[in-house]
Amino acid sequence: MSGKSIATIYFYIISAASLALIVIGIFSAVNFGINSTFYDKYPLRYGPPGDCETLGYPYPAKMVPLPGEAKESTPSAEELKKQKEICEKQQESERKQHKIGDIRNALTFTLIGVILFLIHFPQAKKFSKD
Repeated sequence: MSGKSIATIYFYIISAASLALIVIGIFSAVNFGINSTFYDKYPLRYGPPGDCETLGYPYPAKMVPLPGEAKESTPSAEELKKQKEICEKQQESERKQHKIGDIRNALTFTLIGVILFLIHFPQAKKFSKD
């Protein structure tokens, strides 16, 4: 194999990889757009959407009381309200971080893919013509 054919193969492989990055970026941008417009709240990334109304947040691990110790009681209404507020704040923080991460990934993949493609594809065409 000559150096020219190796260079041509290299430029076409990088061009194909850059097209894959562009496709991933466009997919991420569409996903971001759908999540931003069709949902009341931006969806959480992992697991089912948390329900701060019924789950309470966070519950400590239950310890078995030793003889002579006071037994643990159920949380009061004030504690449940505080847990609900903590849960809602954490969910909003996660939503915001997920939204920022999605738009960052969409822009990064698309821009890097376009830059690589604009650099390598003209070179690949030039080497294949010669």
